Amino acid sequence: MRRKIERLERIERLRKRLHEMSSWRLARLAQERDRLASAHAEMVRALGEGLMAYGAPAAAGARRLRAIEREIAVAEALAKDLERRALEDGRLAKLAEGSLGAARELWREGLERRSLEELIDASLAAGPGSRKP
Repeated sequence: MRRKIERLERIERLRKRLHEMSSWRLARLAQERDRLASAHAEMVRALGEGLMAYGAPAAAGARRLRAIEREIAVAEALAKDLERRALEDGRLAKLAEGSLGAARELWREGLERRSLEELIDASLAAGPGSRKP
């Protein structure tokens, strides 16, 4: 039973680390999405004023704007996948934690039962003559 608990402890640690990594990736992607949104807004602003509004610079700016929009779309799709994965990793971490708790409880109950059996056996082995009136 002790080996099972040790294996469950390793699984729990691994699941928690996977969940932390998923959460970290999701946070990093959120920062990237914010950066892209800011770049998109700046590009739209730049296209509306000055020399960027006419001719070749306007065409280059429009291409860059479309590229940013594609990156935003990819980031959105990736965010959905990472959110799903983070939730799944969190769920599995909770399951591992619950399994470990149940195994520890069973082990503790077994120890208590054995201790009680040993105490009863010791009392019976002492015999009726060992009791003091």
